[in-house]
Amino acid sequence: MAESEIANVVALNPAPAKSKSRASSAKRTRATRSRRRRPSTLSAAPPEPAAATDAIALSDPVIRSAPRDATPSRFLAGAVFAVGLVTAAVGLYLNASFLWKFGRTSESGVVFAVVGLVTDTITLVLPATVMVLWQRSRRGLALTGCGMYAIAVAMTLLTAVGFAATNIDDAVAGRDAASARRATLHDDIVRLKSERTGLVFAPIEPGAVAAAQIGRDQECGRVGPNCRQRVAELNAVLRDKAAADRAAEIDARIVTQEASLNALPALASPDPQTEAARAAVMWLSGGHVAASSEDIRMTRVLGIAAVLFMAGLLLAFGTALRQPVPK
Repeated sequence: MAESEIANVVALNPAPAKSKSRASSAKRTRATRSRRRRPSTLSAAPPEPAAATDAIALSDPVIRSAPRDATPSRFLAGAVFAVGLVTAAVGLYLNASFLWKFGRTSESGVVFAVVGLVTDTITLVLPATVMVLWQRSRRGLALTGCGMYAIAVAMTLLTAVGFAATNIDDAVAGRDAASARRATLHDDIVRLKSERTGLVFAPIEPGAVAAAQIGRDQECGRVGPNCRQRVAELNAVLRDKAAADRAAEIDARIVTQEASLNALPALASPDPQTEAARAAVMWLSGGHVAASSEDIRMTRVLGIAAVLFMAGLLLAFGTALRQPVPK
């Protein structure tokens, strides 16, 4: 009985286990002290050269330098957007005013103007709409918007081409008419001056014709030498008077024609832009390319029309510039 109790006491108080834990804690303390005393290999390592560091940074595809200015330029975005708004206003007015003239009545003119406004508005909003749809991965709607934009641009282009062609051709025709009128007046003045130079007459007084007629009547009671002389004198006076009257008429016409000629603008050419463009193309190509007047005319008309439907693209660019730069 006593031996069993001693065994239980020994089992409940395991002395060897306690000594083992004390030994392990002492070992951990000594290891910690040794690590503290040992110098750090990382701190003692020499610094790497700057060239090697740069090479590692450039070769690592993950390390990228952050952009210096991640904020979009608000001034550039505002400028592009303002230019787009001005171009849009010009295009809206152009389409509405030009299509309104095709209406035979006021109601039809208003309908045409509204159609032009709607068409031009579509060309303004669709580019930005397509951009947003594409960013949201709505590819189908974005491609549909591109097709609608192409149709709207074609209609706007036709209207702009008609407006540009009508006004430019009318202006060129007016300049051509003014140039032709100036040439006609110049020719008339030259002809009148030539005719005036050919008139030779003796200056006569206002009563010279009446005096000659009286002298003829007095001497021609019977036909004789004196009568014939008086008749010849009367005829000479009548011829001089007719020539003097014609000269006065020519002088008056010359004054009127010169006044009209001075009132007209001096035009070197009805369409100097076309002639200058043809000369520029010839000069730039070294004489190898010769552009016709019709080529320059169509290029000018299409260029003016193309600038007008770029308003939608400018608005889209301004919207894109205002968006934050993706990091």
